[in-house]
Amino acid sequence: MRVLLLGCAPILCPALAGCAPSAQPPRVAHRAEPSHGPDASPKEPLDWAAFDARTFERAKRERRFIVLDGSAEWCHWCHVMESTTYHDANVASVLARHFIAAKVDVDARPDIEERYRAWGWPATVIFSPDGEELGKYRGYLAPGEFADLLAAVVAAGPNAARAGSADAERPTSDTPLGAETLALAARWAEVELEEYWDPKEGGWGVEPKVPIHENTEFALKRAARGDARLREHALTVLEKQRNIIDPVWGGIYQYSVAPDWVHPHFEKLMEFNAGALADYATAYTLTKDERWLRSARDIDRYLRAFMISPEGGFHGTQDADLNAHDRGKRFMDGHDYFRLGDRERRALGIPRVDPNEYAEDGGLAIAAYVTLYEATGDKSALAIAKRASARVATTHAGPRGGITHGIEAEPPRLLHLADQAAFGHALARLHDVEPDATTLAAAKRVADFVMAELYDPNQGGFYTHTKDPDAVGVFQRRRKPFSENMLMLRFLVELRGKLQGTAPEAAYAKAIDKSLRYWTDPERIKDAGRFIGDYLSLVDEISSPPRK
Repeated sequence: MRVLLLGCAPILCPALAGCAPSAQPPRVAHRAEPSHGPDASPKEPLDWAAFDARTFERAKRERRFIVLDGSAEWCHWCHVMESTTYHDANVASVLARHFIAAKVDVDARPDIEERYRAWGWPATVIFSPDGEELGKYRGYLAPGEFADLLAAVVAAGPNAARAGSADAERPTSDTPLGAETLALAARWAEVELEEYWDPKEGGWGVEPKVPIHENTEFALKRAARGDARLREHALTVLEKQRNIIDPVWGGIYQYSVAPDWVHPHFEKLMEFNAGALADYATAYTLTKDERWLRSARDIDRYLRAFMISPEGGFHGTQDADLNAHDRGKRFMDGHDYFRLGDRERRALGIPRVDPNEYAEDGGLAIAAYVTLYEATGDKSALAIAKRASARVATTHAGPRGGITHGIEAEPPRLLHLADQAAFGHALARLHDVEPDATTLAAAKRVADFVMAELYDPNQGGFYTHTKDPDAVGVFQRRRKPFSENMLMLRFLVELRGKLQGTAPEAAYAKAIDKSLRYWTDPERIKDAGRFIGDYLSLVDEISSPPRK
C-alpha cells in the first residue's frame, strides 16, 4: 500500500488513462517545484464546497465535475498550491464554468486520507457528476499545468472513465490457516523487506528517508530473540534517523527528502513521533545504551511541551513552516525557521499545532508512552498514557461501543478502523502494565464494535470505515487497508490472549485466522511495499504463545 516514489515530480493521470499509484507513507507531502513558499500577500479566501452528499447532488443537478483538493493543515506544498494555483485567474475561470471545488483536511477525514494517501499531499482527484474517478494527480500542480488538465477533463466529458464495481471475490475458506502456509508467507515477506534495505545509508528504501516504525519494531523484536542481522539493521536506522530529530525542541521530523538522513522536511506528526519514541525506548531496553534513551527523551520532551492538550489529550501535527495559515503575518519556510535556536524561534512565533485530538493519534501516543514506562520505570510516562486514555474514552465515545475520530458535537457520519485499532491497542498495552478489569472491558467493547460493523465475515479482513448511507460512485465500494488491518489484527491477538477460554476469545481467533488467510495472498499485500513490518510482527505474535 505504501511504496515510496523515487523523486518528487507529481504523477499526472490524463482523464482517459488509468494511472496506478505508487503508494507512500501516510501523510507524506512530496517536495516539488516551485521552490518558494506560499505568497504571503492577503487574498480573498476561496469558496470551497464541502465534500459531501449535497455537493454530489449539486454536481449531478448542474452537470458539473468535482475537483477534490486533498490537503493537510501541516503540509507545506498544500499551502503553496492553494496560494499559487487555486488563486490563479485562468484556473479560477475554468473551475467556475465547469467544476465544483471541494477541499478536505485529510487529518479530519480518515476515509479520504486512506483512499488517496498513495497520491501524496496535496492530492487532486477529479470526479464525474455521479462520483466516479476521472483522474488522480500527485503533489503540487503549477497553475498552467492544472488549467491544462482541467481543460482536458472537460473536453473528454464526464463519461470518459469509469472505475466500475470492484471484482466480486470468492469467500475465504474457514479452514484453519496451517503453520506451514503462514511460515511460507512470512518468508516471502521477509525477503521483500530485505530487498528494500539500503546498505549504504541504512533504512528501508532509498528516497525519501522515512522513519518506518513498523519495520524497526519488527527488527528490534527479532533482535531480542537473537537475530544479529536484524539487530544491526534496527540499530543502524535508529542511529541514522537521529539526524532528523530537532536538536532544539526535540521531536522527529517526518522524513528526509534526499537519499540520506540529513535533509529533513520539517513537519512533525504524531504518527512518526509515537513510533520513534517506542522504538528508541525499546532499543534502550534491548541494549541499555544511553544514546537510545537520550533520543527517546528528546521526543518525549517535545511531545510534553507541544503536543499534549491542557486536558491531557494528544494533538496530531505541527506545521513545517511558520504562519502558513495566517496571510496577515510573515511566512517563514521551515528551512529557515528550524535552523534557529529556541529564543529566536519563540520571538518569531510557534508553527501551528493542530488543536484537534484524533483518536488514532492518541492511541499511538498512549501505546508509545507505555513502552517508555516499561523501558524506564518513569511513572510520569505512565501517568500521561493513563490520563490520555481516560480522555479518549470520555470525549470520543461513539455509538455502539465504537470510538469517534475527533471530539464530535453531533453523532459522526462514519467511524473508522484506524481509530478503533490504535485506541484498542493502546488499551491492551495499558492492561499489560496495569491489569485492570475496566481497561479490559473497554478494549473488548472496541473489538466487539469492529467485529460487528467493520469485519467482513465472507472474505475476512476489516473495512476502512462503517457503511456510508450517503455514498455515491466510487465511495460505495468500501476498502480494506493493509496497515490498519495489520494493527487491528495485532490488537485482536493481544486481546485474545487476555480472554483465553471465553466465547469472545474463540470468535476473535476465528476472525484472526480468516483475515490472515485473506492477507497471505501476495497480490493483496504487494502494495505494502517497504511498510511490511506490522505483517511480520503479526505473524510472529500468532506463532508465539499469547500474552496473558
